[in-house]
Amino acid sequence: MNKEKLHDVFFDPEKNDLSFERLIAILNDSYDGLLLSDVDGRIFYMNDAVERISGLKNEEMLGLTPEEMQKQGYILSQSKKILKKNPLTIVQKLRNGKEIFTTSRPVVDQKENVICYIATFRDLVELNELHQEHQIQREMDYQELQELRSLFLSTEEIVTNSLKIKKVLEKAVKVAKSDATVLINGESGVGKELVAKTIHNTSIRAENPYIQINCGAIPETLIEAELFGYEKSAFTGADRPKAGLLEVAQAGTVLLDEIGDLPLNVQVKLLRVIQTGEFYRVGSTTSRKLNVRYIAATHRDLKKMVQEGLFREDLYYRLNVIPIDVPPLRERKEDILPLAFHFLNKYNKKNHLSKRLDKETSLLLEQYSWPGNVRQLQNVIERMVIMSEEDIITPSVFPEELLPQGRKEWQTNSQLPFDTIIPLAELREMTEKEMIERALKTYGSIRQAAKHLQVDHSTVIRKIKKYRIDMNVT
Repeated sequence: MNKEKLHDVFFDPEKNDLSFERLIAILNDSYDGLLLSDVDGRIFYMNDAVERISGLKNEEMLGLTPEEMQKQGYILSQSKKILKKNPLTIVQKLRNGKEIFTTSRPVVDQKENVICYIATFRDLVELNELHQEHQIQREMDYQELQELRSLFLSTEEIVTNSLKIKKVLEKAVKVAKSDATVLINGESGVGKELVAKTIHNTSIRAENPYIQINCGAIPETLIEAELFGYEKSAFTGADRPKAGLLEVAQAGTVLLDEIGDLPLNVQVKLLRVIQTGEFYRVGSTTSRKLNVRYIAATHRDLKKMVQEGLFREDLYYRLNVIPIDVPPLRERKEDILPLAFHFLNKYNKKNHLSKRLDKETSLLLEQYSWPGNVRQLQNVIERMVIMSEEDIITPSVFPEELLPQGRKEWQTNSQLPFDTIIPLAELREMTEKEMIERALKTYGSIRQAAKHLQVDHSTVIRKIKKYRIDMNVT
């Protein structure tokens, strides 16, 4: 390294020499080879990476031009064709057999005068290997993208902008590749069933049965027979043998929904089936083989139930091999409106309508906490689609029990609380409704009310329908 030459080119006399030494140290840490040459092309600096790549001592090449290095046999050949004028790019073949990709650009001063040239010095083999690794990584990323795409295609009801839900879905895809038992935790209505269906649809069992069993919906006296089936004459009314729900799911997937509601005596038998893959129909002494994938779901705290003696500890640990926690809707508010529009489209199609949400209604949806989660949101959207007589769904059909307290008081008392701020458009609607009701009560007819409100008769009729004004006058 020609330190004096470097010093003359880069050293700022107003700064101390330590910063210059630090610059050289940083250049030597570069993985790519770096060269500096003067305006005649004579090399005066090479970092340590050049020595590693070329197999030559830097001292052998310092002070030489590329033409001189070729004459001395360091460079066997160089491309005569310029690939790019700026930067200048050439390919050199060194005596160690390596092909080098060199890209050079001028370094200029404040007056645009060339003071030296800086060039990168790269091994083409290393570049190709990096490119291949990049291609492999792209293919892996593409494969993961395809898996996620198939996931969304297989569960069209999953609508989300939430990073939390996307992570849940990514975990579901990974879990689907095995037969491990999964326990899905989450509040009622968050979509646990959809996550379970996703696991089934992206697994090797996707073409086989998927059976969802609500453990809390089957009477305790019947649940054993429903799960495991029964033989003829096993009990009064059993006039023929019947396969249980687990048996119907042979080679497929079983979702044990609300597993926390399963009676303790049935928990024992379920544990045995999961562990051994064998079961007995009610009234039978012959065991049967069962090959199913188990997914359990619950809104209960099973760990707490174990401590209270309400759920078997051994079954809990057998189910909780891979836990998946689905967050409630209030923790992913970015999903509220996408889900609302999804359900709106669904019920529009179902009822051959074209309803839309106005801004104020959308704001109310976003502000509500949704204790019933996605299921509650779906029900509210269906209710508003049915109840709204206009194409635009306004706050007038928004369920009163979901309104913020201040808005309830305004709607019921016609007096806006002092500390309540609501959108002006909504305030206008509230005022319109109150004035129409007052005019109808005062003048006794729609025509007279319209006259004093200074609007058309048809406008009052339309507003009466819009605001669902209860009246006994015509």
